[in-house]
Amino acid sequence: MNYGTRIAASMLVGALLAAAVSAQAWAGRGRLSGTVQDADGNPVEGANVQLTLNGAGPEAVATNARGRWARAGLRGGNWEVLVSKAGYVSTSHTAAVQEYAAPADRVFLRSVLEAGAASAADGSAAALEDNEAAQAARELLERGNSLLLAQDYEGAIQAFREAFPSLPDGGKAAVLVAVAQAQVELERDDEAIASLEQALGFAPSNVDALRLISRRLTAMGRGDEAQQYLNRMPEDQRADPEILVREGVALYNQNDFEGALAKLDTAVEAAPDWADAFYFRGLANMASGNNAAAAADFRRMLELEPEGEKAEEAKQFAEYLESL
Repeated sequence: MNYGTRIAASMLVGALLAAAVSAQAWAGRGRLSGTVQDADGNPVEGANVQLTLNGAGPEAVATNARGRWARAGLRGGNWEVLVSKAGYVSTSHTAAVQEYAAPADRVFLRSVLEAGAASAADGSAAALEDNEAAQAARELLERGNSLLLAQDYEGAIQAFREAFPSLPDGGKAAVLVAVAQAQVELERDDEAIASLEQALGFAPSNVDALRLISRRLTAMGRGDEAQQYLNRMPEDQRADPEILVREGVALYNQNDFEGALAKLDTAVEAAPDWADAFYFRGLANMASGNNAAAAADFRRMLELEPEGEKAEEAKQFAEYLESL
């Protein structure tokens, strides 16, 4: 999956954590992150996110005020993720972690918690009432999630569409975002835009829908429309790193290095663990004659993605700049 289908979040734990937990069977260099919302698309703060691999795992993490969470230091494999909070029915996912995956390929989970007490539905893919239709919807949502992980995007869309009628409005919005993500992977941007507009009809403040639609419109050259959706997001979430990097690269290609740096500086602040942002800022700094800053950017990029496809080039740039 490409970066456009996921949201970059600040890394909660760095290399020190990976070293500290290296003796644990579940420890590695992988990372999972996600967001938790209620049925109306509002972020759920203080939700408990427990990750386990073969029955073991790190301490649970809690979502922040924006409903976001992240956990680094994970071994590669299929992780079970249980999301819970008092007053809500829990939900669970299975997520594939790759230890050396680029940020663009990391799994980002979107969870919806329905209000209610824990029940036999606890731990299902969707928090729904306990009846036959709800059980069928749960199974379809779990199947859709699994198909997304397997990159069977057509199958995932079909499963989500079949589950759709049984969901509450907030759940429908979340599923439509997942459908749109699959449509983006299939390069069907017009269909993805339509799905996202439908999602916003159910939940006008759904941040994931607003972010994804603004990204796709920007990629399609419809920047003015994209800005309208960005303006609807909470002010502290409008600095979308993917859009900023894309705009920064465009300015770089136009030889507007000062403008490119302004965009890329903001992108790095918004996504401090995204190697591409540092790589492109390194290019812009190098073109501007900021050799020390450029070398530092390339070194940071190498820390984040030592085996990435741009790693060798970044290493050569850094060594050259440091020799001057």
